[in-house]
Amino acid sequence: MDEDHKLTKDEKKALRKLEWQTQAKTETRNNKIKKFATWTGVILVILVVVFVLFESVTTPTVPAQTIKIAPVSQRDIKTGNPKAKVTLIEYADFQCPACAVYHPIVDQLLNSYGNKILYVYRMFPLTNAHPNALISAQAAYAAYKQGAFFKYEDMLYSKQNEWADLQDPTTALTDYATLLKLDTNKFKTDMNADQTQKYVQASETQATNEGIYATPSFFINGNLIQNPTDYAGFKQLIDDALAK
Repeated sequence: MDEDHKLTKDEKKALRKLEWQTQAKTETRNNKIKKFATWTGVILVILVVVFVLFESVTTPTVPAQTIKIAPVSQRDIKTGNPKAKVTLIEYADFQCPACAVYHPIVDQLLNSYGNKILYVYRMFPLTNAHPNALISAQAAYAAYKQGAFFKYEDMLYSKQNEWADLQDPTTALTDYATLLKLDTNKFKTDMNADQTQKYVQASETQATNEGIYATPSFFINGNLIQNPTDYAGFKQLIDDALAK
């Protein structure tokens, strides 16, 4: 304190100004460090999410030799030619982000090949990972009961970001049925019917018993395939199967 009292008024003023400038520089530096750390964390999270999604899209579920799936039956939801030389079966979950990524590719295949292939959609709701997987599967089956499964499937995947994280997506799922001009009362009844719940549960159990544990899993003529990353990859596999 004694040394401070010896300073002139101007010197004291200059000293306080210097202290303020030093403090301001320190705060600015700390803010930059915080922003850098925040953005670094965000970038790392994005990279992890992209890596996980890529892995789920491109990695086969389990070695093909360990899986023997059930043949196509009357209970299967399908489209295309039942007598086609090539059958493409997909095990999928409507809340699965990777399944949503693949959906446009599957649509392109169906449009391109028409009656040259048979496409089968098998429900495999991963309820441990996706809270709304079960109810969305039941909603799709309710649409199936009105002959609108594939239109409703398009709706579920295209609007996945709307309903996937809702605590109760029932209203949204019903609204999609309304947009498709389905009988809404029948849809709501069928969505929660015992028959619907048993169908979805049986589908999940079947997939689990067959040794499948991830979605989407694709099979061509009963053989598990390494998930192609694009339409061209699928086309090559289907063309090869058609040529045999």
